[in-house]
Amino acid sequence: MDAIAERGGVSKNTIYRRWSSKETLIADALRELTAQAEVAREGDVYALLLDHVRDVARLLDDTLVGRLLPGLLGELQRNPAFAEAYAERVVRPRRQAIVELLERAIDEGELRADTRPDEIADLLIGPLILRHLFAVGLPRRPRRYPERLLETIWAGIAPPVPPSG
Repeated sequence: MDAIAERGGVSKNTIYRRWSSKETLIADALRELTAQAEVAREGDVYALLLDHVRDVARLLDDTLVGRLLPGLLGELQRNPAFAEAYAERVVRPRRQAIVELLERAIDEGELRADTRPDEIADLLIGPLILRHLFAVGLPRRPRRYPERLLETIWAGIAPPVPPSG
């Protein structure tokens, strides 16, 4: 906190007025760094999900994020206070936005009624992270991977097309 206050040209008290701990400060910094992965809430559900999956893929391709991610994952395991701050400020709000988008789409008949929003939220992001973390053991992520990922998921959640006739 001393170094942050010094670099920011403010007192440590100023920092602590805004952030109660270094964990919350770092979680907020990571939220800002990854802001492009915010979930839009208005519009066509397919387009919104596609934008989100593409944004997460671009974020994972960012060299800074790529360098930070392994350390972030380790710190999440070692530091329960940081894990909670990160979950509260970054993971839960974004995940909840996806779940709410999917729930709205189900209510409006844009998705099958038996769609499970919690599981779909995991499926939208999990494969991207897996491909990033284990890139050495997997073939290079195809250029259209985000689109193909959503197409695969969509095939299981889109409402059935009524027969013409």
